[in-house]
Amino acid sequence: MKAMLIIGTFEAFFLLLLILSKRQKRVPDLFLGFIFFTFGLSIGFTWLEIYNADNGYPIPWALNTSWLFLFLHGPGLWLYIKSLSISGFRFRPVYLLHFAPFVILFIIQYITFYSLDPSTRIQLVISDTFQEQLFYKLSVLGVGMSTLTYYLWGLKQIRDRRRRLMNNFSRIDNKDLEWLRILIIVSLVVYGVNVALFNLDLVVDIAPYHVLMLFAYTFASLYILVLGFFGLQQGNVFLSAAVEPAMRNPESDQPPLRVKDEKSEFINKLLRFMENEKPFLAPELTLARLARLMNVGPEFLSGVMNHDLDHSFFDFVNKYRVEEFKLQSLSAENSHLSIMGIAYECGFNSKAAFYRAFRRYENQSPSDYITRLRKK
Repeated sequence: MKAMLIIGTFEAFFLLLLILSKRQKRVPDLFLGFIFFTFGLSIGFTWLEIYNADNGYPIPWALNTSWLFLFLHGPGLWLYIKSLSISGFRFRPVYLLHFAPFVILFIIQYITFYSLDPSTRIQLVISDTFQEQLFYKLSVLGVGMSTLTYYLWGLKQIRDRRRRLMNNFSRIDNKDLEWLRILIIVSLVVYGVNVALFNLDLVVDIAPYHVLMLFAYTFASLYILVLGFFGLQQGNVFLSAAVEPAMRNPESDQPPLRVKDEKSEFINKLLRFMENEKPFLAPELTLARLARLMNVGPEFLSGVMNHDLDHSFFDFVNKYRVEEFKLQSLSAENSHLSIMGIAYECGFNSKAAFYRAFRRYENQSPSDYITRLRKK
């Protein structure tokens, strides 16, 4: 398992190097690089602490350090998801408050531990005396609260991001952060167990401090590998100027425009346009594109769909696609096409997205629907 720490440190800084070498770096790339950097420090200092314990403490300045960087992981993840979720994201000075716990704890750690002479620090680590200090106990509790809070906050950000995607795109399977949602959920389980072990160790002597750290950071090595694999491929769908008006920070969104006498007329016009012109046949149809076709603003169109038609843009468009599939399935001209062949003709461009949409609106699979249709 110690080899995993070396591998994890190397991969974290290697992934950081890959990001720094990118020609066109985006803001999310910088925050992803920050995550790699902090994980590299955490895992690397953990290996140094274990190396110290196994070799007579030849590097005393690296003792009891890795845990501090845990207070940077949560803010880094929060900023990464936020920068992927908002068009025109800008770092605000108020965001620096997320790093205040790290700075405060570093100062306290310096006063209570780093400022001591090397022999005293080594003796504290050998005897595990530092674990009896109130500062250590509060720090362990703080690490747990920080990690769990930011991970749960991250899940909420991903959910809100998906909602905004559904209000602007008719296809989101290649845009959402489902991979990161799953990674965070798995991490919550693992970190939850690890935090419980550290806190329980304050009451009952479960295992030496370095053994607990080895377990925690071995998983961190796997975490950073998955994050790097998917994160380097993750684009920011909110960079396009075509969708920017509708993808502002929800904290600053204005309420949708309202039309009194003309509202019903516009809704009828929209429904006729969808039925006659069938813009949903274009796989990459967006709210901004449909708004231009209807000669209205994206905010207004989004307001009509959400408040008057009670549908997100995603549901509104894909419901039409499902109905079109049902209609095309009846046509003899399409008898030579497979189920997915017909689905592609109706605007879907992914089997997973088509099957999810069909089950959602029809409560059955497309194949079951076709089978029943042919029996009639």
